[in-house]
Amino acid sequence: MTIPKGSPLGAYYVQAINKDAPHPAAARLWQEFIFSDEGQNLYLKGYARPARGEAMLMKGTLDTETAARLPAPPGPPVLLTIPQTDTAKTYVNKHWAG
Repeated sequence: MTIPKGSPLGAYYVQAINKDAPHPAAARLWQEFIFSDEGQNLYLKGYARPARGEAMLMKGTLDTETAARLPAPPGPPVLLTIPQTDTAKTYVNKHWAG
């Protein structure tokens, strides 16, 4: 895992459940699982910082051994605006080798 020097880039992960899906309850159960302590610790094992990490630490349910292996971030993450994200996408599409 690498954290760029300077300011780390953060992003939100957006999820939705379509009420007209064939099995919307299955999607709700999935979301309940991924935001559960078990699901959040699985994200942690994949070197992603759990969204509920601080609360889990206070509650004593965070896998602290795995959390200790994460590199310390150099500061708070920078969250891009929608126009900045669009500019970045355009740049990557134009300059990415492939």
